[in-house]
Amino acid sequence: MSILSQTHKMPGKSISLDARDCKTGAKLAKVPGSVCHGCYALKGRYRMDNVRSAMARRFSFMTSLSFVDEMTAELAKLRKPHFRWFDSGDVQSVQMALNIVEVCKRTPHLQHWIPTKEPAIWSAALKQVSLPENAILRLSAPMVDDAAPDSWGHTSTVHKDGPAIGHECPVKSGKEQCDTYGCRACWDRSVPNVSYKHH
Repeated sequence: MSILSQTHKMPGKSISLDARDCKTGAKLAKVPGSVCHGCYALKGRYRMDNVRSAMARRFSFMTSLSFVDEMTAELAKLRKPHFRWFDSGDVQSVQMALNIVEVCKRTPHLQHWIPTKEPAIWSAALKQVSLPENAILRLSAPMVDDAAPDSWGHTSTVHKDGPAIGHECPVKSGKEQCDTYGCRACWDRSVPNVSYKHH
């Protein structure tokens, strides 16, 4: 099994879980106007049996006792410096969050971007550990055209009819990439909010 995934848009590797298992996202996917409604990770190739099986194996891996050591070893092989957690799916537990932080600490050669819709899980985890400087945790606004969550230092929003909030992601179509514009705002701690165009 390939532990890591390679997305078309991103400038580096990622890791994914089944979006159907998202605690908050699975509920939002049923709500019209939410950022998860029509989720790309609930359709297309993500519905294929082999993809779902791979996601299930990744879940087992991410909840295993060997996860921190094995993930650290896997990330040590990467040559590109930017890593995204969860190109689909989200953190499942406080222990998973703690393990992710430990992996970030053990891989200082990488910049880690962690998008999430699970502030309660992360709040509990961050009472026990501190996020290292090479990692950024962005809390997503739940609804399209919502304001950025004001309870979190780094956030993301989705705009459709309203204006972009803060830094507007320059990627507007599935054919474009972060590298098309040389943009790394999602990983940048100096950027409070990244606003993505709804498409």
